[in-house]
Amino acid sequence: MDEPLLSSLCTICRIDPPKYTCPRCAVQTCSLRCSKRHKLWASCNGKRDPTVFRPISEVATAAGIDHDYNFIHGIETRIQRSEKRLIEDLGIVEAEELEHARMGIDEKELREQDGMNGKEYARGEVQMEKILKDRKIRVIKAPKGMRRNTENTTNWNRKHRCMNWQVEWIRAPNAERTLYKALDKFPLGHVFDIMFEEERKLSMTPEQKTAERKRKAAERGPRHSKKPKLEETTITAVSTLQNSETSAWNVTSVYSIPDAVQTEPPPPQKHRDYHFYLHRPLTPASYPKVLAPLDTNQRLSDLLRNRDVMEFPTVHVLEKAPENLPPTFMLENAYLEAVGGKVPRLDIDTEMSGTGKGASDDSNDSDDTSDSSVEEGEISE
Repeated sequence: MDEPLLSSLCTICRIDPPKYTCPRCAVQTCSLRCSKRHKLWASCNGKRDPTVFRPISEVATAAGIDHDYNFIHGIETRIQRSEKRLIEDLGIVEAEELEHARMGIDEKELREQDGMNGKEYARGEVQMEKILKDRKIRVIKAPKGMRRNTENTTNWNRKHRCMNWQVEWIRAPNAERTLYKALDKFPLGHVFDIMFEEERKLSMTPEQKTAERKRKAAERGPRHSKKPKLEETTITAVSTLQNSETSAWNVTSVYSIPDAVQTEPPPPQKHRDYHFYLHRPLTPASYPKVLAPLDTNQRLSDLLRNRDVMEFPTVHVLEKAPENLPPTFMLENAYLEAVGGKVPRLDIDTEMSGTGKGASDDSNDSDDTSDSSVEEGEISE
């Protein structure tokens, strides 16, 4: 009996006649075992390459039409999955924005046609834009959906008619990062004292809180302790500390503040042992972090005059004076001398986002709670 030709046998084992054909490279095999060996040896995924040229005789068949249909349908399915992830899971864009992009419509031109002059303002954003323009503060916007963009909850406080800045605080010695709102009504040093005191109270045990309340009641004297309860309006103080990892707000109640004490001036605090510096963004990576010393007796908007901030300001709180900074930091004056003078501002998108809860006003309820507690250096929001 004549031996079969090798070309008519399985290209892997050369024993049995082939039963299967690889859709990608057309290699013929006799079994699943040989097919897996072929994929391993040839680094083949076994999937048909839709971009490979095929003669019209193969395309104009039922199998050819099925292949093309499956290829196009697969593209549509992947697009739908990507859009769903961007809209529902990540929340980076809205469905309307994707639809406009698919149709080739420019969002800025569309808003101009609607009479918005290229901008959509949320409540309070007009006032914020005016303050930024008057003080020549440039807010550089991070890409929508990025971490720093989602953490930016700077808004307008209607009760005090001032900005309520989101601030990133970096504190020595462990470079601990904290997000805490700074009401522009108060000096920067007082805002830090509020945050410091709030963190201290949040770390106290219930027994320590009770003992402190008793101590303060004894210090106020019997005249204050015998006041009728009807004369007091208690407001539960809620923390304004924000979790820097999850961007969630700490809503731990600390204690209540009588309404009578809210109008008293804030007592002197203990931030004088620290030195405050503003981080200058967009400096070359070859330089250390560039810091500008801050006067803690001034408000944040005044300190940011003629400056750039990446979404919101970053304040470093160090124990070192400007002349004794560690080598990982560099004073702004030294940096400007090193680069040969004033650095020109880069042309970067600074348009303030008109959407998102961070860009809108505080509600009336949250205003009343947060503002009165901030006045007292207690807990807010």
